[in-house]
Amino acid sequence: MRILLLALAAVALSPARADSPDGGIPLTGLSGDGPWGVLVQAIGRKGPIRASFTESRYFSIRKEPTVLHGVIRLSPDHGMSLDYTAPETLVLIADSQGLIMRDARGRDRAVPLAVKQAGAIASLLPIMQFDLKDLTDRFNIEAFGSPLDWRIDFRPKEQGPLGTIAVWGRLTDVDRIEFRRSATQRIEIEVSDTVTGVRFTPEELRRYFRAPATR
Repeated sequence: MRILLLALAAVALSPARADSPDGGIPLTGLSGDGPWGVLVQAIGRKGPIRASFTESRYFSIRKEPTVLHGVIRLSPDHGMSLDYTAPETLVLIADSQGLIMRDARGRDRAVPLAVKQAGAIASLLPIMQFDLKDLTDRFNIEAFGSPLDWRIDFRPKEQGPLGTIAVWGRLTDVDRIEFRRSATQRIEIEVSDTVTGVRFTPEELRRYFRAPATR
């Protein structure tokens, strides 16, 4: 962390803000030597994460958003899970094999990525891991602000239902994620109480990640 802070101090006086619409820096083909490269690598090396989240879904047919709460768990080895705790109980698990939904009784069901919002949830995995090698194949990526207070936009290279994904953060912590499909339809996820270097218990791995294949 000390090396990261020293590398980022060089841009601490930058006047650009994370919400600035101008001054985007393309991250495609990013070198790891500069401040942005150091930041992206540091985020990718954070290891297992547990955090609280509040998800707000905005639709054109409703005046007020649908608001959900839960816990996000991220594991480099097992993928990512969104444990929705209110107003309903549900677990969504995204990993290299795809996306599954787990109900309160522990039953799993595969979710096709064509299902509404499924593509957005599945795309969270490489974004939370900041796997640029995977992301640059599908998105044009631009950074705004400075590595101390930043916003990174992911714009799909191919037209589709996903829309632009914007991620806000400070240093290596992600604070907010927005999926914007149109001016009237979007998903906002506020992330808080992030704990890094988590050691998930066997019970957590069983409940919140995909069961390993049996031979």
